[in-house]
Parts: sequence; structure tokens; C-alpha cells
Amino acid sequence: MRFPTLPLLSLLPALALAAPLQAQSPARNTAAASAARVDAQWMDAEGVSVPVPPREHPRLFLRQRDIQDLRRRTTHPRLKPVWDRLQQAGKSDRQLGLEADAVRYLLSGDKALARRTAAAGLKLLQEAQFDLKAQDVSRPMGRLMVTGAIVYDWCYDGLNAAQKEAFVQEFLRLARLLECRYPPRQSGFVTGHYSEWMLMRDMMSAGIAIYHEFPEMYRLAANRFFKGFVPVRNWWYAGHAFHQGSAYAETRFSSDLYPLWTFDRLGAGNVYNPSQQFVPYQWIYMRRPDGQLLRSGDGQSKPPKLRSLLTASYYGDCYVMADYLRDPGIDIRSAIFEFLWSDPDLQPCRVDDLPLSRYMGGPYGWMVARTGWGEDSVIAEMKVNVYNFGNHQHLDAGSFQIYHKGPLAIDSGLYSGIDGGYMGPHNTNYARRTIAHNTLLIYDPDERFVSGGGSRSYINDGGQKFTNGWRESRTLEDLMANYQTGEVLGYGFGPDARRPAYTYLKGDITRAYSSKVREVRRSFAFLNLDGAPVPAVLVVFDRVVSANPEFKKHWLLHSMEKPEIEGNSIALTLSQRGWTGKLVNTVLAPRPDNAQITPVGGPGKEFWVFGKNFPNRIRRGNPIDFEIGEWRVEVSPREAAVTDLFLNVLQVMEKGVRPMEATRIDSPELVGVRVGGRVVLFNRISRRAGRAVSFSLPQGESYKVLVTDLAAGNWQVWRDGRVADPAMLVTEDAGTFYFEGPGGEYVLRR
Repeated sequence: MRFPTLPLLSLLPALALAAPLQAQSPARNTAAASAARVDAQWMDAEGVSVPVPPREHPRLFLRQRDIQDLRRRTTHPRLKPVWDRLQQAGKSDRQLGLEADAVRYLLSGDKALARRTAAAGLKLLQEAQFDLKAQDVSRPMGRLMVTGAIVYDWCYDGLNAAQKEAFVQEFLRLARLLECRYPPRQSGFVTGHYSEWMLMRDMMSAGIAIYHEFPEMYRLAANRFFKGFVPVRNWWYAGHAFHQGSAYAETRFSSDLYPLWTFDRLGAGNVYNPSQQFVPYQWIYMRRPDGQLLRSGDGQSKPPKLRSLLTASYYGDCYVMADYLRDPGIDIRSAIFEFLWSDPDLQPCRVDDLPLSRYMGGPYGWMVARTGWGEDSVIAEMKVNVYNFGNHQHLDAGSFQIYHKGPLAIDSGLYSGIDGGYMGPHNTNYARRTIAHNTLLIYDPDERFVSGGGSRSYINDGGQKFTNGWRESRTLEDLMANYQTGEVLGYGFGPDARRPAYTYLKGDITRAYSSKVREVRRSFAFLNLDGAPVPAVLVVFDRVVSANPEFKKHWLLHSMEKPEIEGNSIALTLSQRGWTGKLVNTVLAPRPDNAQITPVGGPGKEFWVFGKNFPNRIRRGNPIDFEIGEWRVEVSPREAAVTDLFLNVLQVMEKGVRPMEATRIDSPELVGVRVGGRVVLFNRISRRAGRAVSFSLPQGESYKVLVTDLAAGNWQVWRDGRVADPAMLVTEDAGTFYFEGPGGEYVLRR
């Protein structure tokens, strides 16, 4: 199936978009509903409809109608500690002290306090100086603009005309120093620093505060937001996931939430596609029993904080709130927003009531499957990557991860260590690259990997190409035209949607690679075996067609510890940090006489890339929060060929448990595996069959069978020459069906 070229939501102008999406939103909680009075007027700002800030003050982050609720928050059992913490921090931090004083003025109406706070706020802005060469200096600079905006707006009655003019000049001075400059640029709406706080929180806040004295800043910021930021976010929210990894999501998805609340409090309602609510479910499903997350993108594990709290509170989502409460805590410079916007009355729901598998659709094509929510859970992540957004997203189309009582099949490498971070040699030549992930390499010795218009060259890892030359996507149109890397060809799970016996995902990831390949297709089938001794199996099937038979193909499996290889079996057993998990992979294709299975790693080769090591180690932080790995296994065919099939059966268990026998199944049309009473079958040419397919299963046993790669429609199951099931429906989305039956000669007909 193809991801739609341009969803209708992204085509609608902002004004037309706001009302229909608000009407579609789920029921809101009481706290959020009090702010959801949609009474804003809209105006044209250089061809874009934007809300008009009301004439009243306060209007930034809250309104006069919210003061009663603000007073309640200072004494509420769940928020009083937050208010006390803000006040305590304000005693030693001048900036936070001003914000606390502004709150006190709203609660007391003390005009003398308003005048003192306004004067002190202006003085802080005027005295503020920043080292413009410092890394990420726009972040503290912009946060200071927010403090100034709070003081200006909330203590407005304490300002005189000269002070108002001086505030405006300071906001302009700081805005011109931001990385996005002033006036803010009209592209870069997708990734990068501009997609964080600079415009969506910092400049927007100042612009709202000073709107009636100096409307230009708000009009420019709102124009950029509704013109560029909203359409691309509405497009990717439909996939219910976030593309920059779990660590950067705390900055970047959290940044999206400031306009959500800010415009809602202005009376504009929800300015986004309400699918935004479900983005944090990605992290719910990736949450491990130890509280960390499966790795994704740059960084290691960073549990959801503000991003989940504010999403849960706005949409009244008890599951997202439950995930936040597993590891609560907001940094002190964001605590003012916890105090203002979190819903203290929202009770968490049991996350273990959720279905065990979750699909995250276009523009992602990701799946997470679990066997449960407790300590014994197996968690598997499977990726297609319909689009690769670049920046902090890795070149990992087709990759997978597995966790059970420890990290088994891992994302390898370290984002920020002793060798530097984003542009360091380890990150650019290893950690961000395909070679650091459980996917496929096709090595063309003459391939060059360059960026910056060819000015910077990187090592050839045999992996996926730099999406659009590693340039950051600038707009939705640019993203859609230049960053597609794959296509989902099938997905589904069942037969019980809550506790599925199988979870299936298939994708074409040819576009992720250069012209060295003609076709790369990968299928995943995760089997939940309902407990010990082997609770789960992941079957991975690949068909790879190279442009040259001499381009060597490598199937990768990364691990924390040294693998044990015996024949066509690869065992990964954990012994560190109290982990007790074990993974055994049986290589069924290439066949044993054609399979070259090679361990790579250990001292001096931890991050080995075809002749060169790119060492790195952590610079700061708790070592137990890092899992960078130092071993991998490469599976390759010995004989050169244009087309190769890979079939790997990964059994998950605890150490000390013996794996089940995994037996290859072959028929004229199909190839697959029989393991533990389960059967998984794929079309050997990786195309959907529209005609009859056949296979044999040994007599004397009953099987649960998953057949993939079937054309949509009604199919019949024939066993030993008789109809066993007259009508099995195959859907277009999945292209699969699942049934139970004894051994025999099977034919499936449509």
C-alpha cells in the first residue's frame, strides 16, 4: 500500500482546519475544558489566518477566567508541591523569582507588587548578555524571553509607557540574536533547532504579550507557525509517533505542545490534528520493564516527562498520564507549565489494559509487539521507515530490536561521547549509519557517502544512502518530495486484537539505498507463544536484489555481549547488570552450505566499519543508562548472486533454556519456518500471490499457520484434496491469513 501523497488535513488553511479538528477531539478533562472556550477572532497575517490576541491581560498561557483555577492549584495536593518548589527556586534564581512574583500578583492584585516585578523584569532583560559562540545559546536566550513575556503580560497594570517601549526593544534585541533571527525565516519547519522553542514558544510568547503595542512580532511568528509548522505536524501526527528519537522528543515534541496550550488559552481551540494525542503511545509501547525505553534515534533512553504530562492533561488521556507517572518529574525551568497546565485530577488507567501490539502508520511504518506488560515481557520493535526525516533520525530502515530480561538485539553506538556528538566521527560514520542497526548492508566498494554538497566525505558502511544528501528537510513539500525511503506492503496482528498470537509487518525499503540495489524487501512476523520456556519468536524474511552480483550482502544482528556461533545457530546470552535474557537465531537462508556467519567486535573492533574502528565511550552520566554494544554478527551468502534470500528465526528465552527446533519449509511458491507448533510462510519472490499456493506440513501434529503475501479477497483452504475452510478473508492492509489445522498437503485458492 502507498502512503497518501498529501492528506487533506495538510491542504486546509489554518482557519478552516481549526474548527473541524476541534469538533473531532476526544472528550476533554475538566481542567482543560475550562480553557477550551473557542471565542477567538481570526485575522489575515500575510495570507495566513491566525487568531487575534484579545485585548485583555493576562492572555499569555492563561486568561482572567483561569485565575480561580490558578488559585485552586496553589493548594491542590498534587500541585501545591510544584508551587512550593517554584517559590523556593525563585529565592535563589532571579528569573524564576520573577515568574513566581507574577503569579502572586495574579492571585493578589497587589499593584505595588506588579510595579516591582515589571521593573525587575525589564532590568533582567536589559542586563542579560550571552556568549553567542556558546553551543545552543538560543535556548537560554529564548527562555529569558518567555520570562519577560510573562512579566509583561501578567503584570501589565504595573507598566508605564516608557517601560512598555523598553520591553519591546529588549524582545527585539533578543529575537535578532536567536538562531532563527528576526524576522524569523520562512523554512526549516520540520527538524533542527528552529523546530524547537525559538518560534513556537519564545518568540510567540513575547509577540502575544506585546501584541497591541507592537503587533509585528506576533504576526510574523503566527504566520510562520500556521503556514509551515502546523501542516507538517498534522501530517506526521497521523502516524501516532515521532521521528527524532526518544531523547530528542523531550525537546521537540514538547515544543509542539506550547502552541497547543497557548492558542487554546487564547480561545482558538485545538490548532492541531487531534491525532497528536496518540504520539506518546509510541513511548508507552517502547517502555521496558526496567523503566527505560527501547533506543531510537540519537541519544540513549530519556523517559517521557513534560511531553507526556502536557499531552495527557490536554486530551484527558489516562494511559499517557499513567506512563508519565511511572517516572514523574519536570525540570525546574519547565515547572511553571506543569503548574499552569497539568490536570491534577486526571487519574491514570492501567496500561496493561492496552492491546499488546501497536502499528504506527505513515509516514513511519513502525510496529511494536509485546507479550505483556510485566517483568517477563518480550518487546520487539520493527521498522520500515516510509520517510526518513534526517537530523536525529538514523539510517535504519528495516531494523528491529528485541528486549527480554535485558537488551538482546540492540541499536548499537553512542550519540554523544568523548569524540563529540552530532558531527563527531563515531556518530557520522557509525552510530547514525545503517551498520549500527539490525538491518541489511549491500557493499559496493566504489560507493561514496558525501554531504554538504559533496564537501564532506564519510566511510562507506555498505548501508543506506544519506537522505537528500543529509540536508535537513525544510518544509512539508520538501519532505514529501525528497525524503521517502520505503513503503509499507502489509501490516496486521491477530486473531485476538488485544492479545495477538502474531504481529506482522512488511515493507519495501529499496528507496533507502542507492542504485546499488534493485530491490530490498523485508518481512517481520512476531509470534507470541504465551509464556515459557520460549515466550516469543521473531521471524525475519528478506529478498535482496543487487545491481551487481559482486556487491556483498550482509544481514546484521547487534548485541551487548560476544555471540556464540555453532553451525547455523547464533546465541546471544546476557550476563551483565543482572540481565538474564537469551536470544537464539537460526539462519535458514542462506542455506548452511552457502552461509557465512561472522562475529565482529571486541577490543579494537567495537565499532568496526570495513577496516576502521570508530571508538567512543560515555563522557558523563550513569553508565547503566547506556547500552552501546560492542559486538555484531554478519550473515552473508558465500556465493555471489544478484538475488539472495535471508530467513532468520530469532527465539527469545531466559538463559539456561534450550531453543526449539526451527525447520525450513519450501514449496514452489513459498518459503518459511515451522517452530514450536507455529508456521510462518512468505512468498519467495516477495509478491502477493493471486493464484493458488501450496505447502506441506508433517502429519501427527496441529499447527497455527500464518500465510503472508496473499492478494486481497476470499480464499479457500484445501487440505489433502478437500475444502477445510470455504472462505477466509484476506484484507488489503495485511495480505495475510491465520488458521489452525493438522498436518497435511495444503493448497490455498482464491
